[in-house]
Amino acid sequence: MLGIALAACQSSSGTEAPTQLTIEYITNPVGLDVEAPRFSWILNNNQRGASQTAYQIAVSQNEEELRKGTETVWDTGKISSSETVNIQYEGKELESSETYYWRVRTWDGDDSATPWSEMNSFQMGLLETDDWQAQWIAHPDSAVVAPLLRKDFAIDKEIASATLYTTGVGYYEMYLNGEKVGDHVLDPAITDYNDRILYETYEVTDLLNSGNNALGLWLGEGAWRLREGDDRWAWYGMNNNFGKPMGIAQLHIRFDDGSETVVTTDESWTAAQSPITYNSVYGGEDYDARLEQEGWSEINFDDSSWQRAEILANPDITLDSQLMPSIRVTQTIEAVRQTQPDSNTYLFDLGQNIPGWWRMEVEGERGTELKIRGAETLNDSLFPTPLKPDDSLSTDKAYHRDVWTTYTLKGGGNESYEPRFFYTGFRYVEVQVDHPDQLNSLQVSGQVVHSDIPRNGRFSSSDTLLNDIYEATIWSQRGNLHGFPTDCPHREKGGYNGDGQVIAEASMHDFHMQPFYRKWIQDMRDAQYENGRIPNTSPTMLGGTGGGIAWGSAYILIPWWMHQYYHDTEILIEHYPAMKRYLQYLKTLASEEDENPEEKYIINEFGGHWDSLGEWEAPIRERNGPINPLTNTYYWYLNNITSAKIAGVLGKEEDREEYLALADSIKGAFNQKFFDSKTNLYGTEEPYQSYLLFALAGDLVPAGHRQEVLDNLIEDIMVTRDGHLATGILGTKHLFSVLSDEGREDVIHRMVTQKTFPSWGYWLENGATTLWENWEGESSHNHQMFGSVNEYFYKYLAGIRAPTDEGTTTGYKHIQIKPFIPADMDHAKASVETIRGIISSEWERADGELSLKVTIPPNTTGMVSIPDLGNEEVQISEGDDLVWDAGNAINTGNGIKNGTRKEGTVIFDIESGSYSFTLSPIN
Repeated sequence: MLGIALAACQSSSGTEAPTQLTIEYITNPVGLDVEAPRFSWILNNNQRGASQTAYQIAVSQNEEELRKGTETVWDTGKISSSETVNIQYEGKELESSETYYWRVRTWDGDDSATPWSEMNSFQMGLLETDDWQAQWIAHPDSAVVAPLLRKDFAIDKEIASATLYTTGVGYYEMYLNGEKVGDHVLDPAITDYNDRILYETYEVTDLLNSGNNALGLWLGEGAWRLREGDDRWAWYGMNNNFGKPMGIAQLHIRFDDGSETVVTTDESWTAAQSPITYNSVYGGEDYDARLEQEGWSEINFDDSSWQRAEILANPDITLDSQLMPSIRVTQTIEAVRQTQPDSNTYLFDLGQNIPGWWRMEVEGERGTELKIRGAETLNDSLFPTPLKPDDSLSTDKAYHRDVWTTYTLKGGGNESYEPRFFYTGFRYVEVQVDHPDQLNSLQVSGQVVHSDIPRNGRFSSSDTLLNDIYEATIWSQRGNLHGFPTDCPHREKGGYNGDGQVIAEASMHDFHMQPFYRKWIQDMRDAQYENGRIPNTSPTMLGGTGGGIAWGSAYILIPWWMHQYYHDTEILIEHYPAMKRYLQYLKTLASEEDENPEEKYIINEFGGHWDSLGEWEAPIRERNGPINPLTNTYYWYLNNITSAKIAGVLGKEEDREEYLALADSIKGAFNQKFFDSKTNLYGTEEPYQSYLLFALAGDLVPAGHRQEVLDNLIEDIMVTRDGHLATGILGTKHLFSVLSDEGREDVIHRMVTQKTFPSWGYWLENGATTLWENWEGESSHNHQMFGSVNEYFYKYLAGIRAPTDEGTTTGYKHIQIKPFIPADMDHAKASVETIRGIISSEWERADGELSLKVTIPPNTTGMVSIPDLGNEEVQISEGDDLVWDAGNAINTGNGIKNGTRKEGTVIFDIESGSYSFTLSPIN
């Protein structure tokens, strides 16, 4: 309190208050179950050179008292620090269910204070197991697949606030007085149900009545109870059976007189069958509207015929708060074409491959049954095309053919239906009607459904092909964000770590991934075997298992990237012990368990096909090979190099030295086994691009051979394959950084702008609106794993180098802007919302001149590299000031300093702010 009072006496400068306040990367979180949460903000000062030299955070349980500067639970006082990210709470112990208010202000380089920020808040979740008074409940009949449960209760006091904590597995929807609570769908996000279930927290004060009230809970099976059979699609071997669908709810009501009551799920609840007679996260959903019970979640509903809910034993698992964006319906897409191939069948073309489900508006006679299913193509064709009158839905793939919803009309007017406990991926929708003469009207649209993660970046350019590739990549990421990164939204829906690993950096540019990835990394730890192995999928509830090294490496690489992008050290601390277990597993695998333990620094083939996975979906030779031990060993090496960096950050010097020594031994063995010093090739007699990229990326190439290995790679791309890549998902991820580091962005650009096989343009030329599983287009048409191409657009074409690139530091504290200007393009621009603020870069070329507009956020510094476009001598102005002329920096100042020329660029060090450079040739 004293710190606030003293600080209040100091005058504020004219700068704006800090903005975009977050706790654990979330604005005003509710249900926070982190006992020492981390606070972040962004400076709101566009002046060049703006910086922070100190900050003050104040937290209180009383908003008004905090405004007055009294009754705080934490007041830092004035802390001399430039840090604005992940500052850990060090105040009084935070209490379950309590709401806290906080604000922050900062001091600039002149020691002038900003005004206080706007008041923000956070509400704690249930921090201890004993805080849960509620009991798990279910329908007593295990054959009921989607039960309704309800309870009436009364309130006889004036309500001050009400908070609901609830969840249900597999899925749930909660209702209060007839209104659905929240706008989430497919809640909770799937986790490993052997370890944890996520709950949600809702502020529901406005939904409560004085007097009588009613709570309603609707449950679905999801991945909790998942069975093969029933002539519906399910991924092979998916037989999860954790028991009947069950739910739990706890409503905390506080009254104006200071008292409190808690309404819970208990033996007083009643249960009944819902109109949903079948539901499966894979196979679809059946809904009989004739079974609807109008008003079932409202007061005055007669539930005398309902059964008493069954009380279930508390499962031996953790209940954690779902501290990430929930899944929502984010967009409705109307059909762009529709046909009626015969009297019983209607076809609709959305024009876009989407994740989610269909919505139907229908009118007809009672008992009429409609069967709805979707697909990605028509007529069993390889590629999608605009819908034509004689087309039919593709049925060659079981994950479309055997996936459907049925809807039975109740009659009596217009009816609306969309699934609750199922989603899929599709572009086309087919509706079959059993009695077409009983159908009066039918309209179908698509509902886009995914984790509602805010966008983080934007890109556009003068090249429409690149823009379309970028948008297709965005769509595929949206299509595969469902509580964890999935491989596809229809066939497997699995959290494949390899797929998620190769797209992660692109996703960090495109979306605010911080809370989402924290949850997914927890899924990896939950999925870890006793021997330390990380399986192919996390969580393991959906999709395949196995244990490819490149797939398990996600558990090392993504936390490290989170540290680099978000300055998140806590994620490294939290997972370091389990990371060490994984590294020990790899060491044991190489020396004791693979096919040749005598080669103790090589991970040879091991287990079955889904264990020793190598390169994946390359367009040449064996698409998933050919030398898996090379890939295994490279990723083992990469894990040790990365873990040495992590150990260094955490101050674990002994571990760091151990990992570096092991990496050095692996490097020697790798070259001895796989490198041919005569041909300068790795693993194969002909160039295999991915293997060359691995060696170059890891700096594994022996001294004196790097240029020859690089030449082999470039010749294979540019000459042998006429400017085409020949990489799978792992090699493609490495393409952009390796070639850029070697100054060969021209090679990248040639590959990315191709329109013939294999290329992203080939997909688009053949009707793609998303990214496909393989270059041929033979399987899924919505896989995100080749989306690492978006890294090229942000990092290299627009030039916003990431913290994983040389020149940009951890957490974007120092930023390098270095765009590549292709000869066939006129302009490009990109922006990224980082933890420090927005970085943007926009270049345009016209009449021999190049303009480059750059913004870097306050409290950072930067370096701008301006390409000289091959001109021998250039002039550069910034605004109205000439800052470079005939080989010399002049008139530097106003945020610009230290101009130099190097390797075809003019380089300036800059302070934070916005700049507009124009480069002109000197004739």
